[in-house]
Amino acid sequence: MKDTDIVNFLKSNIIPLDDVIFGKRYRASAFLKDGSYLPCVVFQSKNRLIDLAMKRLEETKNDKRQYRMVVEAFISNGSFVSSYDITRVEASMFALPTNLINKIIGETVMGWTEFIVEMHDGKKFPYGTSFSIDFFELPDDYEIKDIKEIHKKNLLTQQQPENNAKYYREKPFFTCLLDGL
Repeated sequence: MKDTDIVNFLKSNIIPLDDVIFGKRYRASAFLKDGSYLPCVVFQSKNRLIDLAMKRLEETKNDKRQYRMVVEAFISNGSFVSSYDITRVEASMFALPTNLINKIIGETVMGWTEFIVEMHDGKKFPYGTSFSIDFFELPDDYEIKDIKEIHKKNLLTQQQPENNAKYYREKPFFTCLLDGL
């Protein structure tokens, strides 16, 4: 699959999340040449990341320790997949629609955001994330289309989930950098 085909698919079929640092981020799934399936991939602008890295390197060039931390952040954090390894892209079954993600606002406590996902059948599930809202686990036998509403925990109830209740969490993802996004 050519990069232009990936970009065209994403722009035509996936509603991006707007990020003030990275720009538009398209959340999808990808099949690789070797048959591997990546259910969670964020596609974002290659040029925007390059510009950010160059800016941060310039800002920290006179402080060896900070400069090293910036280099480390750009080359050793995250998991990347190259577009030339991708044969097909499709919507991800773990990407909440943007209208639901926009309801996940603010930290419940420092470094932690907790919310309740209500399904169309009336069942409610506790969710939490430390920082990432790109992809989320789903309870068994449910799909994204089964989600009715997202509630801020403190608006729905002040009660804690039952002892040993499972919090559904963010899912790890790969990043694919492309021109044209």
